[in-house]
Amino acid sequence: MKRFFLLIFFSQILALKVFSDELRVFGQDFFSNMNLTTSEVGRFIPENYLLGPGDQIEIAAWGVIDMRQQMEIDREGNILVSKIGKLHLSGKSLNLAKKYLQDKFNKIYRDVKIEITLLKPRLICVFVIGEVKKPGTHTITASATILEVLAMAGGINSGGTLRKISVISKDGTRKEIDLYPVLLGGMLPEINFQPEDIVYVPLAKGFVSIKGAVRRPAIYEIDGSITLQRLFEYAGGLLPEADTRRITVFRNDPSAGKIIIDIFPQLVKKQEVDSFVLTDGDVVEISFLNKEIIDCVDVEGTIKNPGKYQWKKGLQVADIISETDLLPETLQEQAEIIREKPDGTREIVQFSLIEAVRRIGNVELKPRDRIIVRSKDRPIKKVTITGEIKFPGEYILVPGERLSSLIQRAGGFTSQAYLNGVIFTRVSARQREKQEIEKFIIEKSATLEKEAGRAVSEEEKAIIEKGKGLLQQLAQAPVTGRVVVYLEPWNKFAGSESDLVLEDGDRIHIPVKPDIVSVAGEVNHPANVLYKEGADIRYYIEKAGSFTRNADVKNIFIIKANGTATNDLKKIDPGDFIVVGFLAKDRPGKILKDILQMLYYVKMIID
Repeated sequence: MKRFFLLIFFSQILALKVFSDELRVFGQDFFSNMNLTTSEVGRFIPENYLLGPGDQIEIAAWGVIDMRQQMEIDREGNILVSKIGKLHLSGKSLNLAKKYLQDKFNKIYRDVKIEITLLKPRLICVFVIGEVKKPGTHTITASATILEVLAMAGGINSGGTLRKISVISKDGTRKEIDLYPVLLGGMLPEINFQPEDIVYVPLAKGFVSIKGAVRRPAIYEIDGSITLQRLFEYAGGLLPEADTRRITVFRNDPSAGKIIIDIFPQLVKKQEVDSFVLTDGDVVEISFLNKEIIDCVDVEGTIKNPGKYQWKKGLQVADIISETDLLPETLQEQAEIIREKPDGTREIVQFSLIEAVRRIGNVELKPRDRIIVRSKDRPIKKVTITGEIKFPGEYILVPGERLSSLIQRAGGFTSQAYLNGVIFTRVSARQREKQEIEKFIIEKSATLEKEAGRAVSEEEKAIIEKGKGLLQQLAQAPVTGRVVVYLEPWNKFAGSESDLVLEDGDRIHIPVKPDIVSVAGEVNHPANVLYKEGADIRYYIEKAGSFTRNADVKNIFIIKANGTATNDLKKIDPGDFIVVGFLAKDRPGKILKDILQMLYYVKMIID
């Protein structure tokens, strides 16, 4: 039971970390998610592939003769065909080889058709050097692409170039490759690798970053300089919610230090904006439009129809609240308007609610006013909803209000909302969770103290001391108080078990849909792997370098994005966190093994 509690706590912490917005170097994740072997490289045979010694082919002929013959091209580039003789195929593409064979057969036979198939491309050795993770000699098939060769070398280091990669032949011929057109949807460059070719990846000359309201925020490589228009093209353009009134450029100035350059597109010609030159180290930020509706008035509290109302000049309280909107428990004698002043400060305007709705006196409203209607006998209770919701912010609870009602009041979800990843935290749940952790720490501390008196070897003593230290760290770890909520299917959510009655202090966060699956625990290379539709758990574990020797293959579980933990490994969803358990092998004594198991899970929680 305690072990399961640890897993749930661990799942809640990790699920909060899945939705990270840290900028990455464009294109490098492509290689981190490719773990290729020689047998997997070059499966696709390009049209321009040139035959050579070592290629295994099959020749089929039908018509006046019927034959099918498999053979390997010899060192001189020849094959030997019965009744035809020696034929030279080296250096010919498959199409040219087919035409060449057809001509040779036509001289001996009439009405014969020829087909040639490449069964297995030849293996060659190439050298990969420079800014790659695994430089050295790599065995590839002659049909391999430059992407596959770089993937076999572990991918490109963070400082390496993707734009000026050189392929150098034995005769000194050099071909320069820019991978950006490929990564942005273009065609692969045509390269016929030859034995002892050198693939050289130098350092990149510079980088610029773009973040905010663009479709592909990232760090992009440049060759000296780049225009703002080209950077926007790399980033896939602006999002519909981009605030185009201002573009901010952060620049490192040798004399002045860090400086800010503001560009106001509406004040200059478009050509001037597009041609603005960026240099190495620049960071471009495009702000999002304010999600708040400016010309509106909020009504909150103990009233029948709380929510947002359109503001217009001369709007009064009685225009949006009537006597029939008041509840039996509504405090009619007093209400408040929270108003933002031009200098950014706030003022509170108190008024008689019943007089205002009866139009006794003039209570005129201003844009962004918040009308707070209080209860006679209940304190004001608030909840907060953030993320991919149309009107995020703090809301005053209506007595007995449920989560479905709050989401409707907040305008519903944006198109980017990932309902399976909702994060719902509650104060009371956080308090109970903290009590469970404290109880766990007390029990395990007592176990460690007891075993400390029995420990004989230095190894046992060291394990126990490490356990004490980790339990102290666990005591300082954050407690989330997360409550599992199932928003999907949304059309059936209202009134379901997950449609909780809200409590004061509840916080709801609706994340963007993630595009990764994380793998942690006893794997050789814990990693965030790009989600692949239909891929099973073996795919993700292989991408993380497979199991370590201490892996407990019978104890693999998945932390779902909604915070639950499951050992059902059949379906993998975006945002899932796969954890491979630890098995304490070759350790004497059950207690010591249990301590090792405990240390493992505590360490994962803290990390």
